[in-house]
Amino acid sequence: MTTVPDSPTSTARQPIGTPATPAAPVRSARHTALALAAVCLGFFMILLDGSALNIALPAIERDVHGSMAALQWVVTIYTIPLASILLTAGSISDRWGARRLFVSSLAAFTAASLLCAVSPNLTVLVVARFLQGIAAGGLLPTTLAIIARTYPDPIERAKAITVWGATGGLALVAGPIGGGALTELLGWRSIFLINVPVGLITLYLAQRYASETPRREARAADLPGQLTGIIALSAIVAYLIEGGSLGWLAPVPLVLLAVAVVTAITFVAVESRSQHPMLPLAVFRRAAFSASITNGFAFQFGGYGLQFMLAIYLQQQWGLSAEKTGVYFLPFGIAWVFGTIVLNRRLVHRGPRFLLWTGALSSFVGSALLLGVTDQSTWPLFAIGTGLTGLGCGVFSPSLNAAALLAIDPAYAGLGSGVLNTARQVGMAMGVALLGSLIGMHDTMLGLRVSVVLVALCFFAIIGLSVAYVPRKETA
Repeated sequence: MTTVPDSPTSTARQPIGTPATPAAPVRSARHTALALAAVCLGFFMILLDGSALNIALPAIERDVHGSMAALQWVVTIYTIPLASILLTAGSISDRWGARRLFVSSLAAFTAASLLCAVSPNLTVLVVARFLQGIAAGGLLPTTLAIIARTYPDPIERAKAITVWGATGGLALVAGPIGGGALTELLGWRSIFLINVPVGLITLYLAQRYASETPRREARAADLPGQLTGIIALSAIVAYLIEGGSLGWLAPVPLVLLAVAVVTAITFVAVESRSQHPMLPLAVFRRAAFSASITNGFAFQFGGYGLQFMLAIYLQQQWGLSAEKTGVYFLPFGIAWVFGTIVLNRRLVHRGPRFLLWTGALSSFVGSALLLGVTDQSTWPLFAIGTGLTGLGCGVFSPSLNAAALLAIDPAYAGLGSGVLNTARQVGMAMGVALLGSLIGMHDTMLGLRVSVVLVALCFFAIIGLSVAYVPRKETA
């Protein structure tokens, strides 16, 4: 699975002396509705692909004869380029225009999905997933920018963003059920192949009805920061995956760990000296902002890492089919959507701090209950535990961006949103890597319990950091 940027704001500023941003062209209600449909379909494709893939992983393993480490790479090789590109996607959008980047990225994502569907072996599948991740990194940040351009009126824009958010919730519920059904009926390749007709329809709608955003002069690309960041992230994820497969102190994992440490130090040095850093380190001097970024990382590590790990566990240890596994995830998905669309909206007046700690408390209790899960006879505990976890994630996850923006200068809202969403993608990649390695241990029950403890600790950390650092609404 994946997540998306919460703000269309770009970090680039319009130079003095340039013409004012032209108003969006006046369009009929039908045109704007079809433009919104294009954006929501693109968003739906990305989220559906990710949530459906978790259910199909054991079938992929059987077909391509891969290992647990191979399954982890199928997921994380998508997330790594996505996380790395998010911070610079705003600058690319400024140069090209959001619609142009959306259309180009969507075309690339559709083509990469076709390549995934026809992959003859694991190597080609991993390469295709990497290309999907690059395309998604360009696609996701443009969705809200196009909505902002299409709906200049704040009230109408808010309604459109609500529809956009509901689309994400629908994908979250439909992914496990649809992915399981498609895998059982047509095979795992169908979850990628379905992106092709949907992608072509979305391309047509976007090119015909979506408005282009104005192009602006953007800051210079931070190529050294981009390169060292990708290498550092790739190396630490590779260490977590290969360490679980080969042994944490085996020569290859140790080399990967050394590469991760050296390139991470280099990345910090490069960013601290760059005139146009991809990640200005000064933003972390505010404890409230650093806490919000840590919360984003912990949320993605726990919420999505848990889903990946449990999807493998149900099929390998309980012997469930892909379709039945999707049914078992219904409490998780439905409760998440209910928490987002109903509870979060009803309680939003209490401020992000309240939503963060109360939602994380529900997820903490739910994940702790999963410690009692053993064989299939404990399915009621599984349903209650995953339901409470999903409910809590639905309550607090929409407030992560609000908390981060409360802690940063409004002039850097786009940067703050980009850093938060990058941290979330990094958390997901590391969650899948580490929890996948643990569930692949020889003692599966021990791996399950250690994984659940780590997830519960992530939610507990969100409670503590939110109470300690996230400002109250009335004092922000």
